[in-house]
Amino acid sequence: MFAVSRLTRPLVLFAILIAATAALLAAACGGDDADDVLTMRYSAGFVPQANLPFVAVYVAEDRGFFADEGLEVDIQHAGFTGSHKSLILAGEIDITTLPASEMLQTRANSGAPYVAVMLFGQRGDFGYAVLDESGISSPADFAGRNVGFKGIVQSEFHAMLAAHNLTTDDMNMIDVGFNPVVLVEQQVDVYPVFLSNEPDTLSRNLNQDITVFEAADYGVPTLGVVYLVTEEFLEDETNREKLERFLRATARAFEFAMDDPAAAIESTVKFLPEDPAPDLVHERFILDTELSNAVSDLTRANGVGWFTMQQFRALTDVLLEYGALEQDIDLEAALDRSALEAAHR
Repeated sequence: MFAVSRLTRPLVLFAILIAATAALLAAACGGDDADDVLTMRYSAGFVPQANLPFVAVYVAEDRGFFADEGLEVDIQHAGFTGSHKSLILAGEIDITTLPASEMLQTRANSGAPYVAVMLFGQRGDFGYAVLDESGISSPADFAGRNVGFKGIVQSEFHAMLAAHNLTTDDMNMIDVGFNPVVLVEQQVDVYPVFLSNEPDTLSRNLNQDITVFEAADYGVPTLGVVYLVTEEFLEDETNREKLERFLRATARAFEFAMDDPAAAIESTVKFLPEDPAPDLVHERFILDTELSNAVSDLTRANGVGWFTMQQFRALTDVLLEYGALEQDIDLEAALDRSALEAAHR
């Protein structure tokens, strides 16, 4: 055994302190170790574009927010196929996007074990456009008019009509598909629009003066797009850890986009197809609209992406009242805010 002299003892203690500090720093930086990196498979529910739930992922990847969390994300897009809805059930992707109303309908009507974990649109994504020259000044004026719908008539539309003592029997309902030209050509007087997309197409590209009505403006509960996973995914603790990392990074990207939407578009462009060249004015319109609809008193108080049981209960009741749900659902099982709460902490 070696003796330590009084002269050398301070040097030994200093060396021990340095070693201990280095060990603490190494532990603190453990997220950079390859063994600590987790992988997440994400599919956007449509083609690449500046929808806020997509932009949050683009920004988090481009700005290194995922890397900061020790997370590698495989970014996919469902395109026009809707494949994300089955891929997540098959376990081939981990997280995807879907409008809240569609998530609730699919869970109730087919038993799909979807679970919403973050909400983007504090208002719904749909509106109803009219030409200003039509003389329509409120949904009350839809009576006797040709009114378009896309495949199905939404429960939120029925509820908006009911607020004006109308039903679809009071108008001529026409399935119009996805071509806003039918409004320009006056084949219909009312055209259903995706708020972040077609109003810009109608006003800027087709040079029309339009007014857009939203059900939320008439007291109808509406919600936008959610991030969703499955019940099976949440049963695994490692999955819960990577979900928390994913939501922390995308919430950070969400806030980044709010603070600097131009920079968020710069990141988004890197994920858009080059041919044809993207219409960046249109992409900015999409992002600005969705940012506006993603902010509420609730998110200001609790953080971006927040949601409550009461919000989903109100929407579920509307869907039940107008037949979109075949049966009620257990919202406790359909919603899980724990990872979002942890991300905000």
